[in-house]
Amino acid sequence: MDDELMDIEDEPALDAGEVIEAADTAARSIEELIGRIFEYKHRLMERLLAEGIGHSRFREGPAGRIPESWRVVPLQEVLAGRKIVEGPASLPEPGDGAATVPVILPESIGSLRLHEKRCGAVAKDRARKLGEYAVAGSDIVMAVRGEYAGASAIMPVFFEGGIVGPECVRLTADTGLCEPFFLNNVLHSYFQSGVLYTFNAGNGEMAIDLDMLRRLMIKLPPLPEQKRIADILLSLSGEIVAGEDALTRVRSIRGNFISAEDE
Repeated sequence: MDDELMDIEDEPALDAGEVIEAADTAARSIEELIGRIFEYKHRLMERLLAEGIGHSRFREGPAGRIPESWRVVPLQEVLAGRKIVEGPASLPEPGDGAATVPVILPESIGSLRLHEKRCGAVAKDRARKLGEYAVAGSDIVMAVRGEYAGASAIMPVFFEGGIVGPECVRLTADTGLCEPFFLNNVLHSYFQSGVLYTFNAGNGEMAIDLDMLRRLMIKLPPLPEQKRIADILLSLSGEIVAGEDALTRVRSIRGNFISAEDE
């Protein structure tokens, strides 16, 4: 028995700190990787949205140099029904029922993709009365007021549906003219370059002028080329999301070992 105790005492001490340090190193590496992918995607996006794929002949258009086969149209022209749907001024309380519908709020799309955990909620029975504000998969929601004004996100194709919330608008692409994921990248480009900030109609708080937004010039390739561009950029977005998920997991591991060390 004494020999068994001696063997246990001779075991090296467990050191959660080593795991925590390794997690910190991994997190820094993943953050750097995400940043590099994001920078690469942004530069590629700017080139593809300006020059397209494999073009050698260009012409001057209302929004600058474009490939000969492209045209330039106002945003309103590529939207279903040629309209922007504004969210309601306010929403009913979520209600006491368990069944709710997500409400897309500015903070849920501020990172340029939908974070459902940051959405609001409204009871399903009350949501039926808000049908005109319904949001479905492949719809784009843009924040138009406040801290996140100009940020937009496309709803995943598997999104079960929700309601566009206050201070947001819904943009539904006319798929006979415009590929939704292509349009989403165009809007991201305008947001990241600061163009949408010039549409400010507010005196203090940032507020997008919707008339100016409707007239926003869209460089529009033929539909097959839009889809090719969208697929290229979507694959890179998927890598960024995968990196963010990995980072979340590493941070969770780190937190678990910090808790274990405190026990």
